[in-house]
Amino acid sequence: MGARRDALIAALYGPVGWPRARRVVERLREHLPPGGSLLDLGAGTGHTGVLLARQGWAVTLADAPPHPGAWGQRLIAQPAARHLARQAGLRRVLTPGPLPFPDAHFDTVLLAFVLHHCPDPPGVLREAARVARRRVLVLEDVTGDGQRPGRLARVLDALVNLEAGHPHAQRSHADWLRLFGALHLTVHARERWTSREIGVPTGHVLYDLRPAGP
Repeated sequence: MGARRDALIAALYGPVGWPRARRVVERLREHLPPGGSLLDLGAGTGHTGVLLARQGWAVTLADAPPHPGAWGQRLIAQPAARHLARQAGLRRVLTPGPLPFPDAHFDTVLLAFVLHHCPDPPGVLREAARVARRRVLVLEDVTGDGQRPGRLARVLDALVNLEAGHPHAQRSHADWLRLFGALHLTVHARERWTSREIGVPTGHVLYDLRPAGP
């Protein structure tokens, strides 16, 4: 019964999940050489990870157990991810704390619109850098002039994700750079763009980060 329910939710959400994932993967194209191992950290519904796996990446999906106010995670994202991981034969892990992987275990770690949903963004990013061998790719919402998204954008983000009672830790471009520097992550490249996925212009940035060498 649980697998059937997961499959139904994945099918119902597919018309939203697949187009969103395709847009993310298109942005990643120039920053991901073909092949290699990739950890999709904060994988959500799993659509992005599955598309990357279809392109030849050895993908692992990872997420934290949903907190009490994460209705979207509990009702949609987690069931969809369970189904897609089963269908695609991908490993999927749920962990509330440190990642269960050794240092430099993955070529790439992807954090696609994840950090601003985390109570402890530095801690999550530190773990991402620890298990990344070559790069950490961070996608985040930042206004066109590099500022933290305003209150309206944060409210819309919470509504889209069906999330309540949880910090939305959006930062400005300068604040993200300070965090990356504090964790000894070098910005190798970055890309900015604007979308209208939720009906209003929303600025985004992709940061291609390189961990410090040994």
